[in-house]
Amino acid sequence: MSSDRLSTTFAALADPTRRAILARLMAGEASVNALAEPFAMSLPAISKHLKVLERAGLIARGRTAQWRPSRLDAGPLKDASDWLEQYRRFWGERFDRLDNYLRDLQGAGVPGDTTHRQSRNARRSNVAAALRADIAAPPELVISRVFEAPRALIFEAWTQPEKAARWWGPQGFVTLSCEMDVRRGGVWRLSMRSPEGTVHTKRGVYREVVEPNRLVFTYAWEDADGSPGHEMLVTVSFAEHGTATKLTLHQTGFESVAARDSHRDGWTSCIQRFADYLAVE
Repeated sequence: MSSDRLSTTFAALADPTRRAILARLMAGEASVNALAEPFAMSLPAISKHLKVLERAGLIARGRTAQWRPSRLDAGPLKDASDWLEQYRRFWGERFDRLDNYLRDLQGAGVPGDTTHRQSRNARRSNVAAALRADIAAPPELVISRVFEAPRALIFEAWTQPEKAARWWGPQGFVTLSCEMDVRRGGVWRLSMRSPEGTVHTKRGVYREVVEPNRLVFTYAWEDADGSPGHEMLVTVSFAEHGTATKLTLHQTGFESVAARDSHRDGWTSCIQRFADYLAVE
């Protein structure tokens, strides 16, 4: 694979939304509407991501009547993996040499010593186990941002429905209703319309309310029949940062890395909208 082709592949993979789209296509081909459903963004925005993936050769797009399904093309991914494998072997050999060098410095025995090999293999097993545990750990989302506003004002904007309705949701979305019973065990529910006209509703229950320090609440999207979907947990902390306020959002309970990346895009857009709201307050 040429270096230019590699650059195109890695550039396409650099965006979390495009990685999430590829993860979805691993389950089979899908239409633009189906691919856009998990994301808080417009169909034209999703189409732009698909064009990038198509140019990189990572997906192929067909046409069946009015339906243009996309399907995964793993060829460039394999080529990129083969390229990375060369460097994995390179560094593996270098680490073996470093291991031998450190052994000689420590007087751990002569090369080929059985005790040393067993010790080295045990260390490698421990490192591999730690890496596997890290990979298997449930995906989490953490976003932090400092706002030039008092903490009390920030907290109010997150707990008063008439204020939250003005910013809670990705950019381009319109709030239809916002209900907040801000107390432990109280319910919140937000309904909003996307630029394409689709109505999305999310809701949850407050687990902890510590004014003006912290909010902890469950988070789930409503299905078409009004029942809650998969439930996650969100913790929003508000810390004084000089005369400003540092907001930290921590979300857990994602079903996949792709779902985490989708929520990162949504929250990032939402928090930018919150910043715009504060700028005019």
